[in-house]
Amino acid sequence: MKNMALSWRLLLGFLLVAVLPMAGLAGFYLYNFEQTLRNTVLESVSTVADKKAEQINTFVNERLADVRVHAQHDGVRDALQVMTPLFQQGGLAAVGLVDARFKSDLSALVGTGLYHDMLLIDVYGNVIFSVKREAELGTNLKNGPYRDTPLALAFAQAMTSLHTDLTPFAAYAPSANQVSAFLVTPVLADGRTIGALVLQVELATLMPVVQDRTGLGDTGETVLAQRQGQSVLYTAALDHVASAAYRYQVALGSSAQPMQQALMGNHGGGITHDYVGTEVAAAWRYLPALRWGMVVKVDSAEAFAPARQAAQLTWLAFAVFVLLSGGTAWLLGRRIVHTEGVLAVQEARYRAMQGSMTDGVALLLADASGQDFVFVDFNAAAQRIAGLTHEQVLGQPITRVLPGLQASGILAALLATQQTGQTHTLALVNYQDERLNLWLEADTVRLPGGEMMLVVQDVGERRQAQARIEHLARHDTLTGLFNRYTLETRLDQALLAARRNSEMLAVLFIDLDRFKTINDSMGHHVGDQLLVKVARRLLASVRGSDIVARQGGDEFVVVLCSLDGMADIATVAHKIHESLVAPYQLSSGVLHTSPSIGIAVFPADGQTVDSLLKNADTAMYAAKDQGRNNTQYFTAAMTAKAGERLKLESDLRRAIAEEQFELFYQPQVRTVDHTLCGVEALIRWHHPERGLIGPALFIGLAEETGLILPIGRWVLSQACRQRALWRQQGIDTLRIAVNLSAYQLRDPELVQQVSQAMQANQLREGDLELEVTESVAMSDPQAAIVQLQALRALGLTLAIDDFGTGYSSLAYLKRLPIQVLKLDREFVRDIETDPNDAAISAATLALAHSLGMQVVAEGVETQAQRDFLAQHQCDVLQGYLFGKPESAGTLGPRLPSWVRPDSTGRSSRSGES
Repeated sequence: MKNMALSWRLLLGFLLVAVLPMAGLAGFYLYNFEQTLRNTVLESVSTVADKKAEQINTFVNERLADVRVHAQHDGVRDALQVMTPLFQQGGLAAVGLVDARFKSDLSALVGTGLYHDMLLIDVYGNVIFSVKREAELGTNLKNGPYRDTPLALAFAQAMTSLHTDLTPFAAYAPSANQVSAFLVTPVLADGRTIGALVLQVELATLMPVVQDRTGLGDTGETVLAQRQGQSVLYTAALDHVASAAYRYQVALGSSAQPMQQALMGNHGGGITHDYVGTEVAAAWRYLPALRWGMVVKVDSAEAFAPARQAAQLTWLAFAVFVLLSGGTAWLLGRRIVHTEGVLAVQEARYRAMQGSMTDGVALLLADASGQDFVFVDFNAAAQRIAGLTHEQVLGQPITRVLPGLQASGILAALLATQQTGQTHTLALVNYQDERLNLWLEADTVRLPGGEMMLVVQDVGERRQAQARIEHLARHDTLTGLFNRYTLETRLDQALLAARRNSEMLAVLFIDLDRFKTINDSMGHHVGDQLLVKVARRLLASVRGSDIVARQGGDEFVVVLCSLDGMADIATVAHKIHESLVAPYQLSSGVLHTSPSIGIAVFPADGQTVDSLLKNADTAMYAAKDQGRNNTQYFTAAMTAKAGERLKLESDLRRAIAEEQFELFYQPQVRTVDHTLCGVEALIRWHHPERGLIGPALFIGLAEETGLILPIGRWVLSQACRQRALWRQQGIDTLRIAVNLSAYQLRDPELVQQVSQAMQANQLREGDLELEVTESVAMSDPQAAIVQLQALRALGLTLAIDDFGTGYSSLAYLKRLPIQVLKLDREFVRDIETDPNDAAISAATLALAHSLGMQVVAEGVETQAQRDFLAQHQCDVLQGYLFGKPESAGTLGPRLPSWVRPDSTGRSSRSGES
């Protein structure tokens, strides 16, 4: 009995002395470990959420800045001012007369790849314009079927805002599987609102940021949603709900607490439950630019798996320890307990607990100096992070093993924790030595026994993900160059340095010549390849301290810093020009392009970011005016010329809207008897300030700006209408000749437009002649043949104008479906005195007749010219000798007596001579 009592007393004593302290130590260690892990996980999730929110808000804010800038563009204001009255008078049919012109002009504003469409809405709420020409054109947002959509709400508020594109406007979406958004801002003219500009953004650009799970493990997820009344609509794909984006909607009160908090505008984080009730570590943010909520989360089961594994192993080891300790204590009632066994069990428990941790843990003791620490232990994770073994570190001073601790601040944190007993957390430190370059998060803890514990986590992967997100926010996604936002920031900094150091600085605005033709003819993928090659060549042409950015589309900006004189600028500009004109080897073959470069110099040409960019842009347009493929330096005269050009362009747009044009008609007579067989329609502009203006002043500008398309349609329509009026007056057959520009000949809608005009005015075969200049037809003869054959099939006559000036290929000329050659006035003018001109004219007449064509000679002003042409059997004459261009009202009364009647009493056909 005494032995039994002794055994129980020894057992109880052993439990009190050994087991209970061990239980307390295990609990304390697990508590601290779990708290440290909890804080680390929440900080990691919070950091990822902050970076994603910053990226998304930056992207949206840049797009909002775009729409504000575009709303101030003259083309947008002019489009609204032109189209609004047209729509009120005749609906979309009337707007269609000018729609193609503005489509060509305004589509360049959305050509960055970030926008799907541009819409214009007049002050009455009518959708009057779409670059993509969507089916909803003509819809009224106030009264139509879309009056309850977010777009209608944004228009009613008359303020810049962003709304996601939902089902009522699904037709505008880039595709059924993508999400887009509308950015709406009012357009002002003379201080009053004249309508609204809408840019449709492809939000698919943000999806890589949303779907990136870097730093979130296998169960990490980013959830986006927006509030609709008392409901929550999820706006991105969900891991646990199929096809959730813009389809999964729950009541606000039933939604997960993190999303409720985010949609209330709150930021926070913690351990909570997600949308399917799973416990998660989450951080929630409100995205003001989108008015969405965002929750970044990772399942607690994954995030805290190390702590739970450690707890299981610790308590399992502790249970084994208790059983062994109890058995040992029971045996001590009969014999002495061997303490070595107890220590072995404790060591096994400790090793199991440390080995299960994913964070690096080092146990340290202060040395005699009190300024350094010696390694007592070092777990497996710490060995992996530091690349060291137990044998290399145990018993060694930490400053000798890891010499970078002092510079990183970790040694100072250890010393502070030793002195105060307070735990120190270093959120993000960079540790460097001869072997390592690590980004770490570190905690320093003083244990009850006086030991120091250092816990570190390698966050290099998270840091790299943050760097990628920051790079996307500041660089062009296609070329990798700085984007427009970063350009303005860097240029502002460069100007500060130039002022401080009294140095010159140059801004080069570079535009690729005829890039749109490459895009249209070969596809955007080829255009993108070309832009990437151009970006690389620009970077190779300048110093590392200079700035190279993509302004948008095919426009680039180069900023040359720290210049000594103008010679430096000229040298670099020449180098850039030579680099960009060299051939480009692309997947589709070899391509050629050239740059038009405009240069503005600080401080002479501007002292702010805006003024330098604007003046460099003006100089670039001057280079375009000089024939492209050259470099121009900004001058004050360019500003005046640009202002005059803008004024003329604005007046021309107003002239199109108000139909300030009139057609004059110049007679064409038969050579044999001077009877009238046709007239050529020539446009005149009744300018309200300058009076009557001939085409030489404005046709070039119209072609450059794309306004030639609506002007050409107007001329065609008016000429056909006039032909119908003359038929009503008894003039049965009289051919009207109308000139086609190069832009019209390339327009895929030309054949349909001509067909509609002829049918609307009941024109017959031979009533209408279309004239194409020789250079236009020969620039792309294959395409010209197809287009001209389609026009010829409509029953009209086709003529080559200015023949003899374009170096035609006779092989192609023979293939063109041409019936009439017009001999250029350059040859007719000196036909009496220049033997060469006389020979060319005679040869042309013989050639045309051999090919079965008629010849019309232009610019006939003297009897001698008439006699020469008659001698060589020229069919038709046109010039001041027979009449100047006149209005229909002046020429019309003379027509009945001038047109030769045939044997039936009707006017003879214009093709007879």
